[in-house]
Formats: sequence, C-alpha cells, structure tokens
Amino acid sequence: MSLGLVHRKELQKRRAKRIWGLTQFVLAVGFCSGVGYYAYEIGLSVSQEEVLIWKTRHDTQVAENDELKIELGKDKATVDQLSQLLPNEEIRSLLGVVTRRANEGVDISRMETILGGISKDADCSGETDTKRFIVLTPVSTEEASTASFYRGLITLSGRGSPTLNDDGNPEAWFDTTKEITVSFMMPGGDQQEVTGTLPLYHSVITGGSEYRFSITAGRTSFVDASVQKCGL
Repeated sequence: MSLGLVHRKELQKRRAKRIWGLTQFVLAVGFCSGVGYYAYEIGLSVSQEEVLIWKTRHDTQVAENDELKIELGKDKATVDQLSQLLPNEEIRSLLGVVTRRANEGVDISRMETILGGISKDADCSGETDTKRFIVLTPVSTEEASTASFYRGLITLSGRGSPTLNDDGNPEAWFDTTKEITVSFMMPGGDQQEVTGTLPLYHSVITGGSEYRFSITAGRTSFVDASVQKCGL
C-alpha cells in the first residue's frame, strides 16, 4: 500500500471521528434543550395549577367570610331585638318583689289591680309624720317597742344585732352598722318586712294610698321612722 493511500484513510478516519463527535454534541444539546423545555412546561403547568388552587381557596375564604359577616349581622340584630324584649334591672327588681309577695300568699289579682291603678305622677302630701321606736336585740330589756301611724293603720317594729363592747360582750342597744329588720303590720294580720343596713326605704300600699317610709338611725337604741302619704 502506498503512503498516499494510507494518508487518505487516516484523514477519512479523523473526519468521520470529528463528524461523529459533532453529531453527539448536537444530539446532546438537542436532548438537553428538549428536557429543559419539557421541564419548563411541566413547571409552568404546575405553577398555574397551584395559582388556580390558591385563587380558588382565596375566593372560597372570601365568600365564607362574607357569609359569616351576614350571619353575624343577623345574630346581632336578633340579640338587639331580644335585649329590647328583656326587662331591665328595675323591672327585674319589681318582678322579684311581685314574685316574693305572691309566694307569701298575696293574691296576684290584687297586686295587678294595685299596679294598674297607679298613676304616672304621684300625688303626695307635703306633710310627713315622724316617730321613733327601739330596735330590739336578743339582750334588750324591753319586751316590745312599736310606732303606729294613721291611727294604727300601719305599725312598725324592728329587731337587730347588739353592739359589742371592747371586751366583746353585747350591749343592750343595736349595732347601727349591721342589718336590721323592720316589720310593717296592718290590720287583719297583713305584714311586710324589709331587711338591710340603715337608712331603709319602703312603701306600703293599703286603703287606696301609698305610704312611703324612710327609716334612719336615731339616738342610742332608737330609729326614726318618717312617712309620707301619696295617692295612687
């Protein structure tokens, strides 16, 4: 074989090798580009799906919040309506008095008649009648002490706790800082009681009139009871 032929074959081998290398490079670049584009498309699709999912969740949350606001508004309106229907503290106190008096045996229809006949503006006399009586204690020496008003129409008496001296022993007079109980007695045996610390206030309705009493501390052992007569 001549040297020229050997040289040509060697050149052909080198050219074929370069072409194959170039082909491999092109194929590799194409493959990587294809893989990259495919990955990009998948990533874009996933991102779009996630955005859609989050948007759907957000829209759902906004709708639920709007519904909740509407429900809360309805509930608040309902609470406001119920609050208007429920009695206030003063009315609850009155209902408590009515319930207590009914439990004591006072006829409900009688209380209804009395309440129904009360006018908006009370017509009270300017004069007040004041009397005093002793508040009895378990160690009092007096057996009884009362004060009667309007010729025996209403008679008051009271009881309380004795004052303690420095040695802790009880005295004969009552302790003005502790609760006392005042009884209001009417003809026929009807009786009302009020308990509390002085001063005390109580109204008695009888004979078509209201008698407003105020009980205050007097001199030792005594309380002063004042009354004013008012029309219903």
